[in-house]
Amino acid sequence: MARLEIGKHLVADTRVCGGRLIFRGTRVRVADALELLAAGYTPQAVAGQYPGVISDEAVREAARLTRRGVIREIVTRRAA
Repeated sequence: MARLEIGKHLVADTRVCGGRLIFRGTRVRVADALELLAAGYTPQAVAGQYPGVISDEAVREAARLTRRGVIREIVTRRAA
């Protein structure tokens, strides 16, 4: 697999971020955005962490596809 496009905003590319799922045109991992959502951030607040890089629409798409089981992104919890 070189590149797999999922939805409008998500892509996995073996040449970028080790093939992890990212937001199209960026190196922002979907797992990072999902981790912020799980911590209570809104999609707008997550997008605000990456101003001009990802949109709240892209974050919502990632969350929606994850809930539906279309994608599965593993979020690793770091020990504090």
